[in-house]
Amino acid sequence: MPDAVVLGGGGFIGRGLVRALLDRGQTVRVVSRSAKPGRYMEEGLSLVGGDVSSPQDMLTAVDGASVVYQLTTGGGNDWSDFERDFLQGVRNVAEACLAHRVSRLVYASSIAALYLGDQRTIDERAGLDPQPRKRGMYARAKIEAEKILTTLRASRGLPYVVVRPGVVMGGGGLLSHSGVGYWAADTRCLGWGGGTNPLPFVLVEDVVSAMVAAGNVAGIDGMAFNLAGDQRPTAQAFVAEISRRSYRDFQFYPQSLIKMQAIEIFKWLMKVAARKPGNSFPPYRDLKSRGLVSYLDCSAAKEKLGWRPNTSLERFYVEAIDAHLKPIPPGDLRLTARAH
Repeated sequence: MPDAVVLGGGGFIGRGLVRALLDRGQTVRVVSRSAKPGRYMEEGLSLVGGDVSSPQDMLTAVDGASVVYQLTTGGGNDWSDFERDFLQGVRNVAEACLAHRVSRLVYASSIAALYLGDQRTIDERAGLDPQPRKRGMYARAKIEAEKILTTLRASRGLPYVVVRPGVVMGGGGLLSHSGVGYWAADTRCLGWGGGTNPLPFVLVEDVVSAMVAAGNVAGIDGMAFNLAGDQRPTAQAFVAEISRRSYRDFQFYPQSLIKMQAIEIFKWLMKVAARKPGNSFPPYRDLKSRGLVSYLDCSAAKEKLGWRPNTSLERFYVEAIDAHLKPIPPGDLRLTARAH
């Protein structure tokens, strides 16, 4: 029987979480839709097949576990896809945890479940975005999934904790993260606005440490924790630093949100004319929230979880940028150009 079950353990954050749990001496069962049942990759780790959209799969997957971590994602072109992967998925996992009397379910939500389109400082007391139907399908799905957990705790005592990571960076993830802007090309980033506000960056290793704590700290059932690191460059500064460290011409282009919304509406109208299915009107509230202009106060995670995220800007850049760059060989023209 495993100490912990990790649903979505093959993903960016999931891989780091599995490694951290194994390093703590815990036995871990990773559940994946594409896994070959019974396959062991190393001592203490097992890999089994399972889909969160299947109630029976989840009953089997979490059997015997003390802590369950849910990091699964999904979705598609229609809201029904998000209902299946996010809403039905979290309900199936929660029901399985209740059936097997799991000590703690740790659910990986996202800061997308918050409204971050206003210039203000917010913490967990601000709550979820109260207008989920004016958000994109991913944000709406995360909001509704958290509501399901809250309802199950109130009605049946579900022991859960929610973590909401910010813009997660690190090796194995994405350098061209959509939290920074829309990447029109490998080296061209269009900002969600002016790009002058601090972004809620967080290193993947810090997210992992918070999740491990969320699975073990007593007295936090029913709580949610926003996770943004202490080093928060602006989008403009981050792209400029990529350019400096990579010796490539990365450029950031500030954008008008109103102009971007007009373009999205034009695309929507073209799809309407073509009668494409699953074509929903682009919500402006979601676009505003993508700007991430609200400042996240994460003192609750530091107080309750004992969370200590990275405080060094240089280390942040090493982990967030350098981990994605290939060494430049001696004599490369980029070195010569930079020297002059």
